[in-house]
Formats: sequence, structure tokens, C-alpha cells
Amino acid sequence: MKVSTSQIFERAMTQMSNQQAKVADLQSKLATGQQIARPSDDPEKAGVIQRLSSALNRQEGFESNLMAFKSRLGAEEGALKSAENILQRMRELAVQAQSDTFSSADRQIIAAEVSALRDQMLSLANTADASGNYIFAGAMVSSAPFGENENGDTVYQGDDSRMMLDVSAQRQLSLNKPGNEIFSSVIRENSDGSSERVEFFTIIDDFTAALESNDTTQMAFSLSEISDLTETMALSLADVGGRVNTADSQLEALAETNLRYKTLLSQAQDLDYTTAITELTSEIMSLEAGQSSFIKIAQLSLFDYIR
Repeated sequence: MKVSTSQIFERAMTQMSNQQAKVADLQSKLATGQQIARPSDDPEKAGVIQRLSSALNRQEGFESNLMAFKSRLGAEEGALKSAENILQRMRELAVQAQSDTFSSADRQIIAAEVSALRDQMLSLANTADASGNYIFAGAMVSSAPFGENENGDTVYQGDDSRMMLDVSAQRQLSLNKPGNEIFSSVIRENSDGSSERVEFFTIIDDFTAALESNDTTQMAFSLSEISDLTETMALSLADVGGRVNTADSQLEALAETNLRYKTLLSQAQDLDYTTAITELTSEIMSLEAGQSSFIKIAQLSLFDYIR
């Protein structure tokens, strides 16, 4: 079998080209810190990396939802705490106002304070979050939930919707509680035996009117109704606390899941620099040895042997 000079050169060039490609590939991996420079290098591992990356992105999306959820709950909790304090103060005033030692003028002063407290309560009921959405309006977040109707009464104008937020692939949490469940109405038993549903702010307005008219009988009814409102507000505050605790627990679970996904992704994707550098050094030495051998072979001719 004859081996021509051109075949020797072609074989040497092919070997050096392959060696240079290996060196370039390792250098690319070292530059990016990735085990795979192109998906075609290892399609199976590239698929695993893609699935892990997608799963991690979903988890980070759930985490972002929970952080926004907690921020909104913080605004809701702050408003409810203030509302509960106002109702406690109104209840104290209702107890004081029934004392026989209080004159009509004294009750007028109390009425002025209750009126001011009512305005504060209305402002809290129309609290908006950092995005400008009303937190007690149900799904009608762009409109103030409490306003005056055609009769001049302050009523709930939102809806009963509960918005659900995805916090994991299998779990949702309630983002809100409708304002009519928090600033609730009560059933009032009238003296004639009939009953009627009375709105939250109407109860406060009736209390103010009773103070201004010095009607101690109505004051007693108002004390009972305001006590009912206070209990409902306390339950609503407890509900917020429960949702905050649930969100904290879910965040901890997400943190553990994220860590697991990041570990798996790192194992599949990140380059072992020590091994890669050792391999690169070996490939460069092989390339240099091949180049040196090729130079010596290329310089040989038949005349070197017949001198």
C-alpha cells in the first residue's frame, strides 16, 4: 500500500483540526461556566436543563406572587387594626354616654368625637394598596367600596368576589375579603317586633343621632350593635393573621423547593472548573505535540537519506 505525501498532510491536518476544535470547545465552556456550549452537544442533558430552568422560573413566579400577597395583607392588617381601635373607642363612648352623670351637652361633645371617628373609619374602609387598588372592594378594585347612595346613606358598592392567587402548582390563597364581610351589617330588632338589616355606617350614624338627641334608649341599642361590629372586626383581623401565617409557611416551602431545583440545575449545568482546566491543559499539550511532529515530518524528503 502506497502512502502519498498528500495523504500524510491531510491526515495530520485533520488530526490537528479535531484537536483545535476540542481546545476551542473547552475554552468556550470555561468562558461560559457551562457544561454544554450548544444544545446539540448533549441533547438529553440540554432537555434536563431546560425542564429544571422552567420549573425554577415557575417557583420564582410563585415566590413573587407571595411577596405581593404579603404586601397587600400588610395594608389590610394595618387598616383593620386601626378600625378595631376605633370601634373599641366608640364602644367606650357608648358606655360612658349612658351614665346618668352625663348631661345633654356632654353627649353633644361625645357626638362630635364619634362623628370624627366615623370619618376615619370611612377612610380606612376605602384603603388602597401600593398599586392604588381598593383592598376591600372585592374584584371592583378601581372604585371606592364605600360611598353614598341616592338616600345619602354610606353603603357598600363593591362586590362579593374573592380573588385567588396561585402560590404553588397545587395551591391557591384568597387574596382578599370583601368589605361587606368586614364592615358588616347587623340585624336590628325593632320595638314593634319587626327586624331589618342595618349597614355598618348607618349604625354609627344612628349612634351619633342618639347622642345629639339625648336618646338614652337608642344609645343602649347602639352599644349592643357596636359591640357586634367590634367582634366581627376582631374575627376579620384574625383571618388576616391566619393568611399571613399561611403565606409565611408557603414561602418557607418554596425556599426549600427552590434550593433543591437550583442544586439539581447546578449539577446538570455548571462546569467543574478543576476538571475542565486539567482537560484543557492536556488537549493543548497534545495539540502542541502534534504540531511539532507535523513540522518535523513536513521537513523530511528522500534526499535526506541519500546524502
